[in-house]
Amino acid sequence: MVNWPPQVAALLRCATAALGFPSAAVVPLAAIAVHSLPQLPEAQLAWWLLGGGALLGLAGGGQWRLKFALAALAAGLIVLRAHGALAERIAESQEGRVLPIRGYIEKLPQPLDRGVRFRFFIESCVGTEPDCPGARSVQLSWYESFGRGQRRAIGAPRPGERWQLAVRLKRPAALVNPGTFDGELRAIEEGVAASGSVVGPAGEGPGNFRLAGQHWSVGTVLERCRLVARDAIAAALAGADPAARGTVIALSIGDQAAIPGHWWRVFNQTGIGHLMSISGLHITMLAGLVVALCRRLLRSALVPGALLLLVPVPTLAWLIGVAAAFLYSGLAGWGVPAQRTCWMLAVAGAALMSGRTRSVASVLALAAAVVTVFDPWAVLAPGFWLSFAAVAAIVLFGSAQRIRRRRLLSEAVATQWAATIALLPLGALFFSSVSLVGPLANAVAIPLVSIVITPLTLAATVLALAVPPLGALLLRLAAWSSSVLLAVLDWAAALPLATWTVVRPDALHLALAVAGCALLLSPVALLPRRWGAALLAPMLAVGPTGPAAGEIWVTALDIGQGSAVLVEVPGYRLLFDAGPIYGGELEAGTRVITPYLRARGIDSLDALVVSHADADHAGGAQAVLGNFPVGWVASSLSPTHPVVTGAARHFPCRRGERWQWGEADFVFLHPGDEDPVGGKSSTNARSCVLRVTTPAATVLLTGDIETAQERQLVATLEPAVLRADLLIVPHHGSKTSSSPRFLAAVAPARAVFQVGYRNRYRHPHPKVVERYREAGIDILRSDWHGAITIRYRHGQTPKIAQARSAAAPYWRIQIGSER
Repeated sequence: MVNWPPQVAALLRCATAALGFPSAAVVPLAAIAVHSLPQLPEAQLAWWLLGGGALLGLAGGGQWRLKFALAALAAGLIVLRAHGALAERIAESQEGRVLPIRGYIEKLPQPLDRGVRFRFFIESCVGTEPDCPGARSVQLSWYESFGRGQRRAIGAPRPGERWQLAVRLKRPAALVNPGTFDGELRAIEEGVAASGSVVGPAGEGPGNFRLAGQHWSVGTVLERCRLVARDAIAAALAGADPAARGTVIALSIGDQAAIPGHWWRVFNQTGIGHLMSISGLHITMLAGLVVALCRRLLRSALVPGALLLLVPVPTLAWLIGVAAAFLYSGLAGWGVPAQRTCWMLAVAGAALMSGRTRSVASVLALAAAVVTVFDPWAVLAPGFWLSFAAVAAIVLFGSAQRIRRRRLLSEAVATQWAATIALLPLGALFFSSVSLVGPLANAVAIPLVSIVITPLTLAATVLALAVPPLGALLLRLAAWSSSVLLAVLDWAAALPLATWTVVRPDALHLALAVAGCALLLSPVALLPRRWGAALLAPMLAVGPTGPAAGEIWVTALDIGQGSAVLVEVPGYRLLFDAGPIYGGELEAGTRVITPYLRARGIDSLDALVVSHADADHAGGAQAVLGNFPVGWVASSLSPTHPVVTGAARHFPCRRGERWQWGEADFVFLHPGDEDPVGGKSSTNARSCVLRVTTPAATVLLTGDIETAQERQLVATLEPAVLRADLLIVPHHGSKTSSSPRFLAAVAPARAVFQVGYRNRYRHPHPKVVERYREAGIDILRSDWHGAITIRYRHGQTPKIAQARSAAAPYWRIQIGSER
């Protein structure tokens, strides 16, 4: 989920106004305008907009009066919906307490390492809880506990089951980094009021057990069907390749978590990620297949003629096809892309069957308006614009090409060309990359997935429930076909220059690129086609920004409970640590570091330092090495560690090792070969400590060293060696670090705590925070401020950017000192 920058929103409004857009297009434009506001207007203004829009619409008049009326109605409705969504979030007073609640499982549970994650609807609290967050949906994680040497398993919750649980909740505060996924926006869109964890295993603790009865609704019945289908597929493909098995599950019930994380990187590099889930293409394909079958059956002697006199065959077939699309989307989890496609199909079918409009632009605008009414935040999702842009390009360009071309192959090539060109600016804006092998990969993957794998998977899933032996045979065939596709994609992703990383474009470059695409795809060549390529070139040619001479940039990324710091000096970039593992195969390298670097247009790193082996520092390192060329790696890891064996070059970090990049001097201060290993953690004791000295500032990066190592550094090194302007706080501010003597020796002006919001370790310790304050050190925290970028320039005051408060949208949760 990516929100539009303000300049892009203004560009869209101006461009569409100049082109004379269809009336229905004002609805998504009004949504963009509302979501561009840093604060929501009062609800009273929303009611005035609704009343004024209604009166203006009833008064009649020309097209522009209708547009103003629709804009006012849409803006008023969206403001009210946004106020309601914000009111659903739990209060700060409800965070951190153990609450006994009752309710039911809403969604298909997802497995975690030694646990499970699921959506839970809170019906009530047990007893006389004075501050109960009732009638809300929350996202819960439930882990197995270990006691007396035995693993105590959780109770395997299933959709529709009613449970009493003891939970600890927190507001849905997500990681905030420039150019990355906005989890807080997604929580609002999905109606998630809080996230949290279950305290204790089933049957233990304050009380975690199933209640009598089930909650029956359309949603829970569909989710239970998804669970049954997932279990049947997993059983039939128990011995199959995990990636192929996950692909079959994802294409049948929309469970994308079943696909191993490595393959999502391959899918993105080859530009076919849209095919590996229940996408608009699959839903449209199914609807079209049902429509074709219905037309054939309705024209047969099996259907009474009286029925066809009441409802024409095309209309009845289309109604059945759309109903099949809605049912399939429900069984696939009713995700946002599926909802969007269903409403597009319904609106397009209604418009075309009514005969009132044949304009592609009008149909697309009406579909976009309906999608926005049902989901006001859809206009902030990349998929919304990718879907409509691809459809528009294929329909408009394809129809013009069919005038001149009659062969199937040439039409397929033309369609692929149109979609690729149309999606170039959006790919740069949302993903900061262009897949150069995408057209070739899609040319292979689209027919294979759409014509072979997906229909085979759907038929096999149904048969696996009805006739298990036959279903298992077809599922194995679908898995084999998926393995062939994955092998081709893996080969394509490994090709040189498979992906071109570009800087996220500003409004000017985006406008030029859109104009270039329009010129290349226009049915009538108003200007030479080569001018279109020239207009695209500036967006693709812009390089990443970086520090100038005499500068050093330090970015402490918001990666939760862990560490990842990007240090930039003129001409060079070093990443110190790579963040944590979040659960399963999800880690900071894929979720945060890669999107952030690509949004900046950075396609390589000169060095990666992994301070030590703990998962909150080394968890994302393999993903970073897989996504970017890295000059060399330094660490305190063992020689057999996957990061060491996977690096092009590796060096152990040892005290006294140093190198120069321009005017910047880098030196490791710890560990030394003779250093004793003390404290609670041997890995913490061996953490790499790196000092970076430039004419602008000195930065000290400390990993997870503790008091014993701090004492040794103070005793071993000269006072001037430890002195720094910026300190990345040792061990996240734990009570076993940041000793008074160490702080006095370093004497930083600023210190950055990289910690997760309400993390289970309760870092930083209050006494440690107070110690920094008493020393007069300016405190910055990733849980309060999001990603923190400090730009030092020689002789000037440093510039500090805090992602959580910088141009914060209205849905951003303010934490700590930012409240």
